Amino acid sequence: MPPVSEPICALITPPGCAAVSVIRISGTGSIGIVTQFFRPRRKLLNSPSHRAVYGLFYNRDGQSLDQVLCTVFRAPKSYTGEDCVEISCHGNPRLAARILASLLLEARLARPGEFTLRALLNGKLDLTQAEAVNDLISATGSKAETAALMQVRGLLSDRLRELLDGIYDARLRCELAIDFADQDLPPLDAYDLRERVAGLLDAAKAMHSEGSRGRFIREGIRVCLAGAPNSGKSSLFNAFLHFNRAIVTPHPGTTSDYLGESVSLHGYTLVLYGTAGLRESANSIERGGIDRSRELMRQADLVLCLLPVDENHAAAIPGLTPGIAAKTLWLASKWDLVPPKKSTDPCGEERDGGSPERAIPVSVMAPNGMEALYEAILKRFDLPPGDLTSPLVTNARHLAALERSITAISNALSSLENQAGYEFTAFDLIAAANAIGEILGVTADPDLLGRIFADFCIGK
Repeated sequence: MPPVSEPICALITPPGCAAVSVIRISGTGSIGIVTQFFRPRRKLLNSPSHRAVYGLFYNRDGQSLDQVLCTVFRAPKSYTGEDCVEISCHGNPRLAARILASLLLEARLARPGEFTLRALLNGKLDLTQAEAVNDLISATGSKAETAALMQVRGLLSDRLRELLDGIYDARLRCELAIDFADQDLPPLDAYDLRERVAGLLDAAKAMHSEGSRGRFIREGIRVCLAGAPNSGKSSLFNAFLHFNRAIVTPHPGTTSDYLGESVSLHGYTLVLYGTAGLRESANSIERGGIDRSRELMRQADLVLCLLPVDENHAAAIPGLTPGIAAKTLWLASKWDLVPPKKSTDPCGEERDGGSPERAIPVSVMAPNGMEALYEAILKRFDLPPGDLTSPLVTNARHLAALERSITAISNALSSLENQAGYEFTAFDLIAAANAIGEILGVTADPDLLGRIFADFCIGK
């Protein structure tokens, strides 16, 4: 896809009343277009890059619209790599709309993500960085923000390029061995090549293993609270939120539908669902809520199953299939009701939530009554409570491409071990390189770019 320089413009701040609104115009002739509506004209037209110019913005009829601050960015030192002007006006949406309408006489409205697309096409960003821009804007937790910022800065791209360079080097060695097989030259060191390819495989697998938890950083962890009626689900739901979102009463069956909220746990986003109590019911409305509860349990990444300490749990919880049980943490809810002498459990260290007998003590009333649960959730997904120190693969598209690359490198290593011939090894290494190239945008097709940037907002 060749670079496009047609002037485009859009509001790049959220719509609505604010202190300031910013409109960006980018492309060939952008500075001249703004100059048509700006006074003093010469000062703006002759402005060096990265300089702000104060003045008045007029419409085509010569009517002054607003006092504005125009920041000039000259190619290639701009976000898009093109001539660009960002117009800061007072945050009245009507004023911003009138300024934008004037610019649209000479430029067209930018499509979703088109400024970032142009940055990609003009070599300012690679595809990994471009996708991370959208992730940074939509991040819902501090860990997701940190991971996205590392990707925007190119730290993940550096790791991927290092892997890609290693694949290119191994493939080149294979092709040299093929091309000069009949020459009187020293043979290729087969052991060294196997070691190189094995190292590439280890590096790709490590990146994929780290990235498997990256999805939870980027998209959040879907957590479903489940249990019998009056087991403390609503109280626990409110405790996660630190405010009363769910109604809490001593009467069972208060919640007949599910509640959903997002919360932060040490910077990680939990998408929390409070559900109707699980039991056999003749009430059609309650049965509908219970069916939704079971569906949410199937879709969740983690199920927190509450077993209140003041009740007998001999009966099995209905709807708990083996698949759901495998992703369940069992909780001993209402732990504050346990007498102090009995609350000191001799097997407390074994209470990891892996079974009803090892249910994690949880109390929404006691100080620090939730800490053991918080730790268990992070441990379950191998999420460190501290800061992220290295870039992670957090995008599902990237993980899928990385899986294909791992398969291809594995095949290349097998062909070396079986002495199948360097032609087969080189073929597999080309496939591995193409998969990594898809992540970076080296081999991305226009249709893929269209799908990716369609998810961006207009103005970015």
